Amino acid sequence: MSETDEIKKWQTQSVKHKVATVLILDGVPFSYNEESGIMFTAPEFYVEKLKDRLMYAYGCSQKPIINEIK
Repeated sequence: MSETDEIKKWQTQSVKHKVATVLILDGVPFSYNEESGIMFTAPEFYVEKLKDRLMYAYGCSQKPIINEIK
C-alpha cells in the first residue's frame, strides 16, 4: 500500500449537505455532530477528487475545506 492509499480520518464543516450527498452516493460511511461537522475515513486521493467533484459537478463556488484529523 502506498502512502496515498493510506486511510486517514477527515473532518469538514464546508457545504455539509453536498458532502454528505456525495459520501452517501459513494457508499462512504460518515458521522456528524454540530461541533465537529462531518467525519469520515478515506484515502487522500479520494478526498482530493471529492473536492473537485463538489466544485465541478455539485456547484460549489469554492473548493470545500476538508481537514485531516491527526
